[in-house]
Amino acid sequence: MIHTTLKFDELNSLSRETYEDYFGEMRIPRDAKTDRVLVAMALEDGFLDVLAWIQMRKDRGEQFFADSIPLFEKAFLFAALTRINDESIRQTAREFAEEVALSTYNNQDKDYFLSADRAINMAATESNAINCYGELSDAQKAGKTLKKWNTIIDGREREWHEEVNGTVLPLSEPFAVGGDLLMYPLDTSLGAGADNIANCRCWLTFT
Repeated sequence: MIHTTLKFDELNSLSRETYEDYFGEMRIPRDAKTDRVLVAMALEDGFLDVLAWIQMRKDRGEQFFADSIPLFEKAFLFAALTRINDESIRQTAREFAEEVALSTYNNQDKDYFLSADRAINMAATESNAINCYGELSDAQKAGKTLKKWNTIIDGREREWHEEVNGTVLPLSEPFAVGGDLLMYPLDTSLGAGADNIANCRCWLTFT
């Protein structure tokens, strides 16, 4: 599981930066930045379509919760499968769709939950999560054995992300980050919470 939608929605902390600027701050190869931008743009387009559909159903006084789940799942997969295609991503899409649909339903009277800002926030976080996971998978397939956590140090980083910056571990071992365990930045599979995930701009490098 690599998503953080429910609590990320609550935090709503991402500024309205362009994806080029947002991912451009990361010291990663140009193609890795491009991957993140393209996935984020595809996610945003899909999420905007679903949120607009929900608004239409809501305006008509029609139910939308159950029907929105497969729509969110399709929007996630359409973007994610351009980067990596495995069962973990498909499971993530299913879980993401259920959680974001429930979050939307429970907060349908709050403007933010049907807004473009929300679509952008989710797209940026999910794109970095998808790509960090994809890069770890690529490294495993390429026979890499070590991974290094990298953090942007610009005054906006979490204190505990700065502390883990530069840490090198075997690919199979999790990082200890602020009391949580993460296999890669934005990983929630071992129980990391949104206070360790939302708006995270960290990434891995491999040797």
